[in-house]
Amino acid sequence: MILKKLPELKSILNETVNKYSKIAILTHKNPDGDGLPSCLALQEILRQQNIKSDVIMEEEPSEIYDFLDGYKRAKIFSEYMIYDLLIILDCHEIERIGICEPLIPTAKKIIAIDHHILSEPIENADTYINISTVSAGAIIYKMFKKEINEFEEGSANYIAQAIYTTILNDTDNFLNQNVDEETFLICSELMKYKINPGRITELFLLNKPANEIRFVGEVLSTIETFDDDQILFMHATVDMLNRNKVGHEGNSKLTRWVKGTHNVKVTVLYHQVVKNRFRMSLRSNYINVNKIAVKYGGGGHEKASGCEMRGSLEELKITLLADIREQL
Repeated sequence: MILKKLPELKSILNETVNKYSKIAILTHKNPDGDGLPSCLALQEILRQQNIKSDVIMEEEPSEIYDFLDGYKRAKIFSEYMIYDLLIILDCHEIERIGICEPLIPTAKKIIAIDHHILSEPIENADTYINISTVSAGAIIYKMFKKEINEFEEGSANYIAQAIYTTILNDTDNFLNQNVDEETFLICSELMKYKINPGRITELFLLNKPANEIRFVGEVLSTIETFDDDQILFMHATVDMLNRNKVGHEGNSKLTRWVKGTHNVKVTVLYHQVVKNRFRMSLRSNYINVNKIAVKYGGGGHEKASGCEMRGSLEELKITLLADIREQL
């Protein structure tokens, strides 16, 4: 069922978390700074209401989430896990769940909360999507801000830090076109919980070791431009990651390094997963990149989307160039 109103979502969520004792909160595969912090924020909100839940991840969270105790608060997926209630954040398609997908058929109830364009919702899930809200974390905040205001200071501060991180991630430090009046209003409200925005930005976006900066340099050195510099391609390979001793989380936010490049209208980053398999990050303020991502089984927003494709790097460049040129 597609839920239209936030109060309706809240009513169903409150009813189900009090009905089921085994609750899992999860997000999409290769979680980003919206997915995981949203899960951690909701887990803490439920904890303050004496409701136990587990945040389930494909693998251990990156060190960039240490300030949110991501490593301590999350559990790694096991094939033996079974939960009655699944709450899926920043995602509503079964294809994006990744290795945690076996949790779905055994669940008695599924609730999906997302802000991406509606694609193929999980069958039998209660799905709420609001594409005008800046992040999944912001949806959680709007739903529970009355309760958060009544929590003890330490808990409210933790939730506010997690929510702010989701906004920081999905606006790319307030540089993206999705920043609006509500975005700043939420951030101003989070300030009353004594968060330190500069410190969160430093820990989440800027706290990079030297080897990761070297990796970024290698990726930037692969830049190719087409059509009078309107289209920019760059890629990251497994060899680059290994050579610089960087994990796959090093691929996160690479497109921010070329944001605002003169004359560029479309940016495509190819992350190599394994040989002849790449994960694409597409960014543009001029064309609908979600249309391209959906074509290859991905999705996201009109201005920022992603997908996975198989083939050689050169083959995929030719394919995506044709798709981009069709819109440009």
